[in-house]
Amino acid sequence: MTIDDLARSAELPVRTIREYHTMRLLPPPNKRGRVGIYGAEHVQRLNLIGRLQRRGYSLAGIRDLLKAWDAGAGLTAVLGVDAGDGVLDETPLRLTRAELTDRFPAVAEHLDEVCAAGLIQPSGDEFLVRSPALLALAAAGSGALITDTLELAATLRREISSAASAVADILADRLILPPLRSGQPPEELAPMLQRGRLLLMQGAASTLADQLGAALLQRADSADQAGSTDGQALRAVLEQVRIGVFSDAAGNIRHH
Repeated sequence: MTIDDLARSAELPVRTIREYHTMRLLPPPNKRGRVGIYGAEHVQRLNLIGRLQRRGYSLAGIRDLLKAWDAGAGLTAVLGVDAGDGVLDETPLRLTRAELTDRFPAVAEHLDEVCAAGLIQPSGDEFLVRSPALLALAAAGSGALITDTLELAATLRREISSAASAVADILADRLILPPLRSGQPPEELAPMLQRGRLLLMQGAASTLADQLGAALLQRADSADQAGSTDGQALRAVLEQVRIGVFSDAAGNIRHH
């Protein structure tokens, strides 16, 4: 298909596809004379870019992910420190009420509760969504479940805020203010802080995943001791989402 055909298939403007080429998000087309010909792999790549954008990833972060993946990197390299800041962080969304309703209909029906939980911040006639992923978590429920998923997302945000305050005290008192007080220019601290920010995000995500799994297994053990079958049910669910892989020193993915 030509670039016009690709644009119609992906429901995107031609200029957007050209921009993706410029940013190296999209592989070059095959050439037939002077005409670029696109195939199914280009449609799949555009669909993937769209899904990642809807999850809040920036185009720069998506580019880093795709570059690492196309180069044959293992999972650790794709999601690790070499992937760039944009991969783990999210691009905040600024949505009108109509856009919010269209993207998160379940959340829009509980707007006051969502705002009170801090997942959405009103900003004039629009709403600022700092973490589209956390809002999507709240919106994952339907019907009566929306209250439970909203409470889950709000609890996570509240506990993370508490942990952030403790980490901020250490950062400020031990790593940032002492060198500044001794006359070190702020720009000299920037490389360390930028890398530290990324490492903190990675470590927080990994630690949360591990601690959550451990806490659920503890709940399963408690259920066993109480003679309940809930423990077996919990373990069955956890087994379905267990990662079960690790990376060796060369970045190769192995199963365990």
